[in-house]
Amino acid sequence: YKGMRFQHGGVGNTDIENILLSEGYRAIGLPEGKRFWITLKRFRVMNRWLKQIPAGAEIVCQFPVYPRMYRLLLRKLSRRPIRLVILIADIDGLKTGNTELLQQEIDLLKTAGHFIVHNAQMDRWLKAKIPGAITSLLGPFDFLAKPVLGTRNKTMDICFAGNLAKSGFIGQLPALTDLNFHLYGDGFPDGVKTSDNLNYHGSFDPHVLPGIVQGSFGLVWDGESISEAAGPLGHYMQYIFHHKISLYILAGMPIIAPAFAGSAEYIRTKQIGWLFNSPEEIPDLLRQISEEEYQLVVERIKPLALEISRGDHLRTALRNF
Repeated sequence: YKGMRFQHGGVGNTDIENILLSEGYRAIGLPEGKRFWITLKRFRVMNRWLKQIPAGAEIVCQFPVYPRMYRLLLRKLSRRPIRLVILIADIDGLKTGNTELLQQEIDLLKTAGHFIVHNAQMDRWLKAKIPGAITSLLGPFDFLAKPVLGTRNKTMDICFAGNLAKSGFIGQLPALTDLNFHLYGDGFPDGVKTSDNLNYHGSFDPHVLPGIVQGSFGLVWDGESISEAAGPLGHYMQYIFHHKISLYILAGMPIIAPAFAGSAEYIRTKQIGWLFNSPEEIPDLLRQISEEEYQLVVERIKPLALEISRGDHLRTALRNF
């Protein structure tokens, strides 16, 4: 049995589960429901799984882990002679600035010895909290959608996709009058008005998005301000790979991201985009890019899009322990 399947809702999490299944990992599921008798049944099924999992098995789980019974299962598995691998999709305590939640998450992470992390910054953070942790780097999330590698030309049009409800900076984008923004996702903030340069296109099935997103550049940014990386989400950018990066790559769209982001080293070394310190710098940055430079980046993105669409990053990370 190699694996364990936790219920996550996002497309990135679902794609991870599908890759694990295709690699021969077996899903370990517990009965769903909130009634008391379901809780008892979950406990019995959990113990049945514990008896079935042999010594030497490899168990992979996604983190965060929300259901209490799965957290209990992790703690029980940590005392067994198996390899427990935690794939860190998010760290909610860092994301929200909640120190109490973060400590609870660190305590749960300590049940494992092996971890799949986004990048070098997350790797350093984890090893400072859990000395002796054995890690493997994931890089960009895999995204099991068809790459759409058509023609793109350099304009001042920018795409931003994701959970718009947590992107407070969106209300300040109309001030960047030299740029045109195309927004995709759930939760367009209340009180923010669209303008001549701020276009909200709605929410779509993530797997069709690579073929419909408009713009010449895919923006990576978070927080409440376009002037600085403000608040917990702004701070969190340095540790993670946003899933939207994989979307932009599948769409054949060069990326613009903060120089301090966890994805910056990947963008720099693969030469698939440009880095800035705050979005206010973007107009001047884009004006300096020639059409020839832009097209070279578009070409460099194509092989990376194929890797992401096949699930190569997770498969490689699993084999690198």
